[in-house]
Parts: sequence; structure tokens; C-alpha cells
Amino acid sequence: MQQMVFSWDNVVAGNGVAISLSGMSIVFVALLLVSVYIALLPKLAAFCNKIIPPAAHHHGPVASAPTPPASSAGASEAEIVAAAVAYLHKNKG
Repeated sequence: MQQMVFSWDNVVAGNGVAISLSGMSIVFVALLLVSVYIALLPKLAAFCNKIIPPAAHHHGPVASAPTPPASSAGASEAEIVAAAVAYLHKNKG
């Protein structure tokens, strides 16, 4: 049976050092380009907003809040909390 021998001579003979250095430099340049793109993305978005302004979102009519009755001036704290929770529950979505 053949014995496997590992040595740096095989790496040098097969241009392993040059291949690994070129691979690392390609990955480094690609990561550098990605980080530059991410850093410039806010400026690019601002420039695109000048050319194509964002669409205005139109929502339905906003309902005005009902006016409280005159007798609610003496409402207890529990009633105020219950009303606030009911309002938040109704408008949570």
C-alpha cells in the first residue's frame, strides 16, 4: 500500500501558494466592495429620492375621537385605565 506524504514541496510544485494568495485577494476585494456599497447606500438612496420621489401613501379618512360626555369629569382612575386599554386594543393593528 502506498504511503501518503504531506510536505510543502507538493504545495509549491502545484502553485498552491499563488492560488491561495489570489483566492484570498479576490475574496478581500469582494468584501471591500460590499462594505463600500453598504456605506454609500444612504447617499445613493437620497440621490434616487431626488430623481424619483417616494409615492405618497393615502389612507382613508381619519375618524375624529368622540367627545367625552360632560359627566366624565369625575371618572375614577379604573374607568380611565379601562378606556385607555379599550382604545389601544381597538387600534393596535
